[in-house]
Amino acid sequence: MNGTFYGVSVGPGEPELMTLKAVRLIKSCPVIAAPRTKGGNMLALSIAEQVVDMTKKTVIPLDFPMKYDQAEQHDNHCHIAEKLAVYVGNGQDVAMLNIGDVSLYSSCTYIAAELEKMGFETKMCAGVPSFCAAAAELNIPLAEGSDPLTIIPAQYENVRTLIGQDGKKVIMKSGKKLSEIKEILNENAGTICVVENCGLPGQMIYRTMDELDGCGYFTVIVADM
Repeated sequence: MNGTFYGVSVGPGEPELMTLKAVRLIKSCPVIAAPRTKGGNMLALSIAEQVVDMTKKTVIPLDFPMKYDQAEQHDNHCHIAEKLAVYVGNGQDVAMLNIGDVSLYSSCTYIAAELEKMGFETKMCAGVPSFCAAAAELNIPLAEGSDPLTIIPAQYENVRTLIGQDGKKVIMKSGKKLSEIKEILNENAGTICVVENCGLPGQMIYRTMDELDGCGYFTVIVADM
């Protein structure tokens, strides 16, 4: 019988924010797949390792080159899916670790889609999204009553239009777009908070955009216009 591919959320960084279900699945899966950066860092794995003993696991590093060519990205997703299909096809359950929540801007969903095309079963394990953890660190609500909440990737082409709408906005992946986002936010009066590396070593909180000269990939902006 084939194994099952699990997309397992490990939360934004703080090991205590991993769910009981995530811990159970990671413990039960003999094969663990985890994204790896160019520098060899496997952040999702390092979070899970603080909770689960990985010494007897088969760990598969996954490389996701930061390329915007969709054909190249698809080819890479297919390559990774084929690599993991060997284990699933041999009856082993595979847990692919994902920062934050697996349903939000996750590479894992592309891998799962390719494995499903091959006839394998896939499942998702929910987790704490980075912006929910950021709101907790800021000690603020994201939405109350009938207030809308808009989640915006900074690369979205109509980001200016969305930021100008009612309610709070969560702006993610703002690193390379920081200057543009700053300009747009300054055009709209309101309250702005920023959490960089939420739950990770080096976490920083900023209460205004003026305090922020630059920011990394794991930066969440909460704007109330």
